[in-house]
Amino acid sequence: MNKRYTIGQAAEATGLSIHTLRYYEKEGILPFIKRTESGIRIFDDEDIQRIEFLNCLRNTGMPIHQLKEYVDLALQGDKTIDERVRMLENQKEKVEHEMNVLKSYIDMINYKTDLYSKLKNEMTKAHLQ
Repeated sequence: MNKRYTIGQAAEATGLSIHTLRYYEKEGILPFIKRTESGIRIFDDEDIQRIEFLNCLRNTGMPIHQLKEYVDLALQGDKTIDERVRMLENQKEKVEHEMNVLKSYIDMINYKTDLYSKLKNEMTKAHLQ
């Protein structure tokens, strides 16, 4: 059976704030959220999985307007699969580029720390002689 979550429980399950979930819904990023007759948002396991994926995209730097575009395409069904795949591949390329840049920064930091370690060892040897 599919579990049901309140907005607070959904926030806890996804790591997003209640405010962010409400904002995403308002912006059309979470158009699939159901409500009770009294208007209370009800999330289910499938909603949580969708939110976690959208959160993954957001955490990779995908802008809100692209998240909305992705969701809009998904709502149109299978005819938009190619467009969604293209969006995901573009985002993946951006993330890979950022990873390469960060790797180059790590390499520079490692070079400098290695240089300082060698310098420190040379100074220690000179001091002992």
